[in-house]
Formats: sequence, C-alpha cells, structure tokens
Amino acid sequence: MTQNFVVTAADTELGQETTQQLVARGHQVTGIPLNKDGAEVIRSKGGLAADVSLTSATELKDVLSAANANVVINLTPQFANTLLSDGQDWKGFDKTLKATTDALLTAIEDAGTAFLVNTSYTFLYGNAKDSTETAPLVAPGDDPIFAAAIATENQVSNSKIPSSLLRMGYLYGPQSEDLKLYIKSFNLKRPYFAGPANNLGNWLHFEDAAQAIVQAGEQQTVGAVFNVVDGTPVSFADLIDYFAFALGRKQPARIPMWLTPVALLVVITPQQIELLKLETTVKSDSHQQLGWKPRYLSYKEGLQQTVQTWRSKNEIK
Repeated sequence: MTQNFVVTAADTELGQETTQQLVARGHQVTGIPLNKDGAEVIRSKGGLAADVSLTSATELKDVLSAANANVVINLTPQFANTLLSDGQDWKGFDKTLKATTDALLTAIEDAGTAFLVNTSYTFLYGNAKDSTETAPLVAPGDDPIFAAAIATENQVSNSKIPSSLLRMGYLYGPQSEDLKLYIKSFNLKRPYFAGPANNLGNWLHFEDAAQAIVQAGEQQTVGAVFNVVDGTPVSFADLIDYFAFALGRKQPARIPMWLTPVALLVVITPQQIELLKLETTVKSDSHQQLGWKPRYLSYKEGLQQTVQTWRSKNEIK
C-alpha cells in the first residue's frame, strides 16, 4: 500500500539510498536535508525536498502536515555511524542528537503522525558477545555523545508515539565517500589507525540498511527493536585490509597501538578510539520478525560489490 513517508537526513548516504528504495516501491517521500544544499540531492533520488530546520518542532510539524505523513523515518543518528571517517563528524553530535530528537518527537505528536522508525547503533551494547535486542545498553566511553545516544533512544521508546527501533551496524558501501578516501591513502602509502587487530564489530551495507528501514516503515510493528547487521562480524583492521586486496593492492601499513596518543593528535578522535576498542557482536531477530535478510552476508561480498560498482562507473582505476 502506498504511504507518505518523511525522511530526516535524506540527503546523507543512507538517506539517499533509503529515499530511492522507498520511491521504487511506490511511496511518496518528503526528505529533510541535514546538509546545506541537500535539497537537490533528495530531488535527484525521486523525493520531494523540505529544506527546514531539524531542530525546529514548528517547522517539522508543518512538513509532516503538508506531506500528510503516515510514517517518519529518523536517519539523523546514522550520519556518524561509521568507522571509516576520522571521527570529526562526531564533534558536538550529542547536542545534535538531543536537539533533533526533541524537535522531531514534539512535531510528530502535534501533527498526529501514525508511526516513527528510529535508528540507533549496535555499538551501544558495549563489550558484549552475541547480544540480542533485550540486552542492556552500555556507553562505550565517557564521552557525552554515547550517553546522548542511549538517552535519545530511551526517549523515543518511552514516548507515546508508536515506533520501532533499528540498531544498526557500522555502515559502508559504494555510497561511502569516506571509504573511497582510503584509496588515496593507499596510493600515498599512508598508514591507518586500525585499533586492536582482533576486536570484532558489526557492519552493514547501505543497501541492506535501507531495505530494513523500508520494511520497518511498511510493517509498522509497534514497540519492536531490531538489530540490523550482516552475518559476519569483522575487525576494522581486517575490513580495511580486505578492501585493499579487493582493489588489487598490498596490505596497507597500520599505525601501532602504542602510537595511539599521536594518532589522537593528528589522525582520529577520542570517540573513534573508544569504538575501536570495543569487542561487540550481536544476534538478530530481524530476519524472522521483520522478514529482512541482508543481500551482502559478509563484508567481503559487500566490498567486492563496492569496488565493482565504482569501476563500472569509472570512479576508480
């Protein structure tokens, strides 16, 4: 059944893929950009664009009312859900999470929108093995960003708004400009900071992430929580090394762990250091309850597709 969706951060990498998939399924999509000049990006994916402030409940309510929205998809939290950048996107993100969540929940209540799909992170399980959706959340570090991520998730769950929650693995795929930057580093023979070599984490291809979001929006299972990850946890080191191999490159050099203080000064942020220290794997009921199955069951398949996509578009040599 065709529905009216409003998608926040619709101009981001995940937002563009989600918008495109929703439109392909016949839904009407109104996207709210996170970045300046993002409206044109949303329109290029088949959505309508509403260039309003994500921290203004009044402006958001007007958008929801004008769109006659049945479902809101909140992708703003996913803007920084990556280990592929230097972590600069996380700066001040605790305030962004709080302000955008406050405004969005108020707008949804005032507009009477039927359902919210909210996105979160699997790394909020902390150091844990095979965590299910009922496992307690643990802040990965003392940074206020992690506390804000848990607080805003709880805020959504405790609200009166019918909603479902998707905790997602680290995002990657051909949409990722940050991943493409590693090719430049390989060319320059620059080492990268991989963190502990054997710490496993959960990953997710952009296409699979968007598919799960679309299905959650269509099915509207009130109160459901889903872990959305592929089937193969991997360390950041092994993922980047395989990416290099997929490109036909040699194994790139790594910044040793004992040089972490130097890396903090010139390469990476404290938030990313904390995430790389985690050893987190999850189990998921989303395959059974949501009817979702990732197309890319491992990072190897996903990275091969990423490289092939770029080469087919002559984006890399």
